[in-house]
Amino acid sequence: MRSELWLLLIVTGLIFGCVLSCLAQALRDLRKPLLEEIATIRKRPGATARVNKIIDDVEGHAASIALPRVVCNLLVVIALTLWVAELRQVERIDWPEIAIGVAVSTLLLWVFGTVIPASIARHAGESLVYRCSLLLRMGYWLVAPFRPFVRLVDEVVRRLAGSTAESTGKAIEQELLSVVEEAQEEGKFDNVERDMIEAVVRFRDRTVAQVMTPRTQIEAMPLSNDLSKVTASIRTIGHSRIPVFEGDMDHIVGIFYVKDLMRWLAGDGGGSRTGRLFDLRALLRPAYFVPETKTVRELLPELLNKRVHIAMVADEYGGTAGLVTFEDIVEEVFGDIQDEYEQPEESTSDVTIDQVSRTAEIDAAARIEDVNIELRRLGGQLPTSEDYETVGGFVTVTLGRIPTAGESFPLEPNPQSNAPAGHIQVLTAQPTRVTRVRVAFEQSAPTREAVKADAGK
Repeated sequence: MRSELWLLLIVTGLIFGCVLSCLAQALRDLRKPLLEEIATIRKRPGATARVNKIIDDVEGHAASIALPRVVCNLLVVIALTLWVAELRQVERIDWPEIAIGVAVSTLLLWVFGTVIPASIARHAGESLVYRCSLLLRMGYWLVAPFRPFVRLVDEVVRRLAGSTAESTGKAIEQELLSVVEEAQEEGKFDNVERDMIEAVVRFRDRTVAQVMTPRTQIEAMPLSNDLSKVTASIRTIGHSRIPVFEGDMDHIVGIFYVKDLMRWLAGDGGGSRTGRLFDLRALLRPAYFVPETKTVRELLPELLNKRVHIAMVADEYGGTAGLVTFEDIVEEVFGDIQDEYEQPEESTSDVTIDQVSRTAEIDAAARIEDVNIELRRLGGQLPTSEDYETVGGFVTVTLGRIPTAGESFPLEPNPQSNAPAGHIQVLTAQPTRVTRVRVAFEQSAPTREAVKADAGK
């Protein structure tokens, strides 16, 4: 009779332990949108309410089933050891019974506590969480008295480990990017889709300074009441919205919308009927200024709320650092967008790769971070630093001056990224900045060995 009791306890512990392990793994890898979709389709108000509570605190519900799992595992080990002793008909449990009980229970717990739950959670985790939502909520309330202690332990460990919300976010970001990279290698994403996903992931960390048009490339016009000069500037610049400065670029007085001039001409006949002179300042719209450090994620809703398409970027001294438009922000995700005012160019790519010669021609205004994504096709990387953000900045900082066209310098190998050595040549430059460079990478040692091996076949 006692043998049957021990066997019943073993089976009960394995079944309940397996269910709890399935729930634990399902909560760890929970896909919240899928769980919400299941709840919406089933249309059971009580279950839907429980699902929403679970989604609000997934970690808390996962922790709440840890204690019952431990109890089930202990029950299996103890009951199996007593069952073995009953079968062997020994009066006192000794080391042989303990060894057999531990060995067999370890195997059973591995199968029912790891192998089976992992498979179930992978293929039907969200459905299981939905069906067992009542069980999860009951467990959540049963361990409520222990929850402050669990949070205290978690906080102590977090501080000892030096973990922060920022580092956790970075880790999640890197993990997501690695998953995208693996998916692309398996053929699930093409290059365009991969680049778009990577852009979305990095979007939250982008600052205005990283996406703006720098001051040296801003197309603006001086404040003038000479209508012929204004129309000439409009034809030359070719934009529908133009910053207007008084004296120099550090004194932006407003943004000129070409359509406002059209309204003025249509409504006043160019001043011919009323004799009113053209006043550019009266047509200007207020310029919206933002700091360089503002993130793109913060700026986007501000532009939408204020219904403006262009913002001037101010540096820490109050001068004009650059200009950022709504289009610049959109291009961070979708890539270059050519509007009706832009003339099509033969090549608009910042990086032109030649895999045969292992070289790349690069726009010096391109960001190092973006360029390195493209240079992965050559197995190379440009060094990053807080001292510069663009390729041109890297060249200038490395040489300690603004080079002239034709100058070159060696690129040291990077052991951390396994990037090979290379050579950088300045293709074009202006007196104040580098405009285009060519980088050539040497073949790494493994590649040279592979080439020799292929040649010997």
